[in-house]
Amino acid sequence: MTAVAIAKVQDLSHKAPPKWAAVVQDTLVPLPRQRLKARDILAQAGITEGLLVRDFNQPVDFVFAPNDDVDLAEGNVFAVCDACDANNKPDSSAQPKCAFVADDAWEITVQPTQTVESLRGLFDLPDDAVILRDLESPNDVVLEAGTKIHFKDGPVLRVRITSITVKVNNNPVRFTKRLVTGLEVKQTAIAQGVSIDVGCVLYRLKKGGGLGPAIGDQDRIALKKCDEFRCVAPDDNS
Repeated sequence: MTAVAIAKVQDLSHKAPPKWAAVVQDTLVPLPRQRLKARDILAQAGITEGLLVRDFNQPVDFVFAPNDDVDLAEGNVFAVCDACDANNKPDSSAQPKCAFVADDAWEITVQPTQTVESLRGLFDLPDDAVILRDLESPNDVVLEAGTKIHFKDGPVLRVRITSITVKVNNNPVRFTKRLVTGLEVKQTAIAQGVSIDVGCVLYRLKKGGGLGPAIGDQDRIALKKCDEFRCVAPDDNS
């Protein structure tokens, strides 16, 4: 392929539409496009009853009728309510909540404009992490440091890292990718000298020090630079 042909392919890839997703009832729901009917968002979330509610940073939110068009660029964080609880009077100055998504992990903010630096902080990423906007294309767009990144241009991101270090049973363990399975966490820790075996049960520690839900071997998790894990025998979760 000539240099001109490669340049044309790269140019077309940048014109590919961004991927979209929503957070519905605290669950991440990948969606096929920016605009859908409210009923279709509920269907993809596996919800068969109730009305879709856009979540604002205030007590009163916005309720959609089933056939209403929903533009995810105007806010992609939703709840569900019964028809009798519908309240369509959000304050005009209220900010809709926006969920940026990176490697299947999501964080909610009311700031629709970010930078690479602020997104690193939002997702607790290493300083050298490269952030890309995830497109409906094999070629994603690298987001340049210092430039403004707008939610309306697509909230789904990918992350490339050189390495990230977390703790497993108080031992530092280095990873060269951010999205891993529970089994990969255990296997990587064992390879780096941590005294556990793959039959142990893996937990992510909460900020207060307690154990989060058990992480299965096939469960996929997105690592953060301050993550700590506890891996214990099946009969010992103390």
